[in-house]
Amino acid sequence: MDAPACEEVPWSRENQLGNGANGHANMFNWTLPKGVESCVDDDTCVCVLRLRYNISTKEEGYPDMNRPDTGFIDSSNNGKESVQFQNPLMKTNESDADLTTELEMASDTSQFGRTFQDRTHTWVLRKRPSGISSVARIYNLNVKGKRGNIVQTYPATEYDFIPQYLYIRLGDYIHFQWTGCDQNPAGNAGEGTAQTDRSNVVQMINAHASLPATDAWLKANKKKVLFQDPKLRLRFAMIDQPNCLPYAQVLANNNNNAGNADADPTNCAKLNAGSRYFDGGLIKMNLTGTFHYMSTRNHNFSNRDQKGIIYVSPLLPGWAIALLVVGAVICFGAFGIALAMIYAKQYPHSSVANLFSKM
Repeated sequence: MDAPACEEVPWSRENQLGNGANGHANMFNWTLPKGVESCVDDDTCVCVLRLRYNISTKEEGYPDMNRPDTGFIDSSNNGKESVQFQNPLMKTNESDADLTTELEMASDTSQFGRTFQDRTHTWVLRKRPSGISSVARIYNLNVKGKRGNIVQTYPATEYDFIPQYLYIRLGDYIHFQWTGCDQNPAGNAGEGTAQTDRSNVVQMINAHASLPATDAWLKANKKKVLFQDPKLRLRFAMIDQPNCLPYAQVLANNNNNAGNADADPTNCAKLNAGSRYFDGGLIKMNLTGTFHYMSTRNHNFSNRDQKGIIYVSPLLPGWAIALLVVGAVICFGAFGIALAMIYAKQYPHSSVANLFSKM
């Protein structure tokens, strides 16, 4: 295998963990190995991704700006010879005692070189399904974030689809799949059974109306449908929940206590009976258009807004189609002229030959 990438870390705002330049999240585009490990072909690859967040500081300027070795902290800077000290006192004016004071700097040297996060995630690398062309493009559509409000989820984020804006072409495939957790911190804000993550996909009326587009509404308004098969629309809305009870029955089972009913594991309206992992499989996009969708469970006005947009464009943009048409006309025109010239040469007394002689 090739050597691992070793890159300079991108700039990030202090204490924001990935909030990069111009407000864009820092990221790394990782090309997964292909055909290197035998498990790729056997479809048995179980992988572990380890993420570490380290910090090594290079603070310059105190306690002595004249020291040539002031800078990165390493094992050679120890004791009284260290260039950094715990909460050092700094004088504002050392040359005039009457115009100086001491200020204590909040400098915790135990934080200058440490690992803040060290986490591992298990995942599966799957080969392309049989029956799918080797040149067909497949896009993964997942869910990021976890249960909680903006404070409780930090340094992660609240729920969101990723990519939130997906641009694809007609005939491309989307693999809808996502996973959640059943052991989120107790007390984190969210809908449904406490400590759990669940998501679904339902088409919206439009970008500004946070309401599911029912089959009747789509038909009455002659709108294009994200999932053309009604059974598929139902599956993505209910995420394979078994043995669903009507909400009225769930409410009755909880003595008409709406709060308890919302947390009831059998409440399919809140997606509580679904698995934390959902694999919707590969869906081929057969219609062009813009499709707005949302998760009904995690659309909570106070702290989250889980929506996404899929843009399906023709195989070629309009200008490219026009260019091809013009090129085809020119090509066939040139071919026709060539045939006419051959004919005129063979029959010099024909009307075609007279036409060329006048040109």
